[in-house]
Amino acid sequence: MRLRRWKGIRFVSRAPTKAGGEVDIRVTPMALPHVLWWHSHVQPEIDKDPERVDNGWNWLLYVPFTSIVGTTLMRKPAAYTVGIVDDEENRLIPCALVQLFGRYPALDEHQRKSGFVWFLSTAPVSSLISIPEYRLTEKTVPKQLGAIALDVAVTHSFNQYRWGRVALYADERGGGSLLTWYRKQGMQVLPKGQRLPPVPRRLFKPSDGRYCYFTPRTAEAASKRLDYLR
Repeated sequence: MRLRRWKGIRFVSRAPTKAGGEVDIRVTPMALPHVLWWHSHVQPEIDKDPERVDNGWNWLLYVPFTSIVGTTLMRKPAAYTVGIVDDEENRLIPCALVQLFGRYPALDEHQRKSGFVWFLSTAPVSSLISIPEYRLTEKTVPKQLGAIALDVAVTHSFNQYRWGRVALYADERGGGSLLTWYRKQGMQVLPKGQRLPPVPRRLFKPSDGRYCYFTPRTAEAASKRLDYLR
């Protein structure tokens, strides 16, 4: 635990596939070409599924807005792209995006600092296999992208000396199934009505039982589960 908290850890560098193998991936700071590619190739596929909570999202708007607000409020905004490594063509194929604040009051202990995930999205399989030049199939695209993307936030927290603390808000459109998924990842759910930190967000998103968070202990457990992919 001590080494993980103080020395830091590496991001995941591989992901399992349906075929039973692994594919190389890379976690890198988000760049404009990643967002533009997502907007033109991935988001249209997401928007075809009305059940997805990221239906209708606009990363071209979210990234600069979150960066400006986060910088103004001294929240240390950060953004990452998870991409499939294509060494032959010397390119990175984005398969998940994560936007977060690196400095935010912890939900369970307001005097401590935590990370807070504002936006997290993973690419549908259809968006990755629909471009012939990428040579991807349903059996070779990465699995567990949701867990890997969430791990990006946890890893960032550890490496920023936040002890793995991360919080987020589970979009209402995800219903109970989304809360269940976050619980399976090891997150705790803040009880409805429990006091939130004194930040502007609580004015438009009150404590309604959909805020989730990692404690240092649960973050460590979640992080260790993916150590075999680092």
